[in-house]
Parts: sequence; structure tokens; C-alpha cells
Amino acid sequence: MKNIQTIRKLVALCAAVALLATAGVSAFAQADNTGKHFSVVEAATDENALSISEIAAKNRTSVVAIETETKIVYNDNYYSNPFGSPFGGLFGYGYGYGYGDGGRRSPREYTQKAAGSGVIISDDGYIVTNNHVISGADKITVYVASENDGEEEKSYEATLVGSSESNDIAVLKIEAEGLNPVSFGDSDQLQVGELAVVIGNPMGTVHGSVTAGIISAKEHALTIDDVTINAIQTDAAINPGNSGGAMFDSFGNMIGVVYAKASSVQIEGIGYAIPVNHIKALVEQMINDPDSVQAQTDGSKIMLGITITDVTEAISKQYNMPIGVYITDVNSMSAAERAGLQRGDIITAFAGEKVTNADDLNAIKARQTPGDTVKITVDRNGHEVTLDLVVPQPTDVDTLSNGQQNP
Repeated sequence: MKNIQTIRKLVALCAAVALLATAGVSAFAQADNTGKHFSVVEAATDENALSISEIAAKNRTSVVAIETETKIVYNDNYYSNPFGSPFGGLFGYGYGYGYGDGGRRSPREYTQKAAGSGVIISDDGYIVTNNHVISGADKITVYVASENDGEEEKSYEATLVGSSESNDIAVLKIEAEGLNPVSFGDSDQLQVGELAVVIGNPMGTVHGSVTAGIISAKEHALTIDDVTINAIQTDAAINPGNSGGAMFDSFGNMIGVVYAKASSVQIEGIGYAIPVNHIKALVEQMINDPDSVQAQTDGSKIMLGITITDVTEAISKQYNMPIGVYITDVNSMSAAERAGLQRGDIITAFAGEKVTNADDLNAIKARQTPGDTVKITVDRNGHEVTLDLVVPQPTDVDTLSNGQQNP
């Protein structure tokens, strides 16, 4: 039993991850794409290997800092917090500013700010970033470094071209010309041990920060809030604010969009990026044919509010754990928390059907009717526990002019 508990902790530590930027709820006017055509193939290049400083010099003006603002209306039926917004810090590195000076006020309005990164992919102002960086923001500001020295910056207000929550990718547009777009690499050809250089905006304050490491793993299945990404793992330093930034190979070509980092304070050197080959076609569609992306949208998704990782057959045999889905985190006030699910539980059955991995769980969950109560069977410290879960209402997951935040 002690061995099982030890392994559970190790699995939780290694699998727990945190998205690196944030957002709220609202909408943008869709950018005008008339006569535009973007091709990732045309953006690709083939060069000799570069040093880290050469990679940084080549791309320092291609990676931008992003700041978002979201207005939050708070129905305050109590005396106001004299220390500022009760939402301050709610979204990681966001921060709020309260309006008014106390007393009973209803409603009250706050501005929630958050920061992230983005990557210029065309010289006329198209930018790719994570959906979770900009999802729901009322205002998006992009800061582009000067070509002259990389130190001076120019700010632009961006419009949202398209976004996909299920891929955690969004495309923005700023009105600018003569920008320095990245060149795209081939993420399918990566080898473990290769150089990885990350450029982004950690902490929302260090624009154009450069870190370096190696490719630690490829196609690592990473599930956060029911969204699974087969990610590139690296030991290059990644921190909150790096989301949406770029991972480059030794040729200075972008091979990934920075996505998440290991969230435990006891873990160092584990960060993730979305491989560019997984998103090239989607990005092109968002720019060239946004209507086709809208047509592919399924419009809704049931979100339980858990972060999970698979307990594979190999792990099960080695550590005497049941095959299933290991819960590494449970969101506060989520359907999962209300049902009594806990971090460390292993889901083995959902709604009477066997669960062996995240794909099973997502497929079974998608067949349920919101409002119904279903049984969830979990292994908790070696004991089988059955819980009742009320299936939550679905949320929009893929949009072109507005993104909905995960519950």
C-alpha cells in the first residue's frame, strides 16, 4: 500500500501541469481576410545550424508580448473589499483594479489583466498564440520589438481572427507591415536530445526572454481540462507568461507553440509546446477560409473540470495500479468537485462504461445528457469508490470571433 501511495504521488507530480496565461469572456470583430492567402510551406526555410545567440537574434522581433484586459462585473451584495478586487490573482498572473471606495455597491466592475506571448507568422501582422492567452478578453494589446535593436517596442491593438479551444490555438491580426515572421520547421523530424530554444514573455514583464535546453520527449499525451495535446517536452525554462511563445530548433525554425509547464514547486525542467505540424493546417484555414473552420466546429463540450493523465498497462503492471485515468487536479466549483472526485483518484468507469484512458473518458462523456446523474467508479488508495456526478451543461470550444473560458 505504501508503494502504491508513493507512486501515486510521483505520477501526480510528473503529470500535473498548468496553463501559463489567462482570460475571461467577450467577443471581437473578425478581421478582414479579403484577398489574403497564407501558406506554412511558403514560410518554411532550410538553413545551417545556428548558435543560441544567432537563433535569438534571428527571432527576437518575431516573438511578441501580449497583454489582455477583461472587464468583470461583480454583483456585490456585501461591503466591498478595502484591499482591491476580490478577483485579483484569480487567473494566475492576472491582476485586478477595483472601482469605487467601499460601501454596498451592485454591480461593481473590475478590469482583469493578464499577459502572454505570441509569434508573428506573416509580415503583414498575423500572429499565432494559445487560445487560453486571449480567450474572452475585451482588449488585446500586442507589443512588437524594434528591428533596430530589439529593445524599443511598438504597441498595437489586435483583433481575433480565429480560435480553437480543443487545440488551444488562436490567430490574431494587427495592422502593421514589414514585420519579421518566423520560419516554420518540421516537428515530425525532431529527435530527443536536440537543441530547443524558447523565446517569450515570462511573468508578463520580461519581453523577449530567451531560454535554452533540449527536446526531452516527443508526442507526450498531456490532458488539461479535458483537452489532450500530444506535446513536445523540454527542459528549457518555461514560466507563466511564456504561453503562446515559440520553441525553435537548432536552425532557428519554429517547431512548437509554448503551451504549459509542470505546476508543482517540486518539479523543475518540465515544460511543453504544441508541435507546429499539428496546427499548420488549422492556422492556414483560420486565415484563408474562416467559414470552413466555423463549419467544422462541434459547438459544445462537456467539461468536468479535471486534469488527467493515463495509467497505462505498463504503469499498471509495474506499480500494481489499476488501468484508468489518474486525476492530477480538480477545479474548484466544478462538476467533478461537486461529485466528490479528488486528486489522486483513478477513474475506472464512467456512466457504467469501462474507462482505460482519456480518449475513453472523453468519448463516453460526450454521449451523456446535461443534467443527468451518472455513476463514476474510482480507485482511491486501493479501494473502489462509486460517486454520483451531475453532467454539466456544455461550453463552446471552437469559435472564430469569441472564445469561452474553460469552467
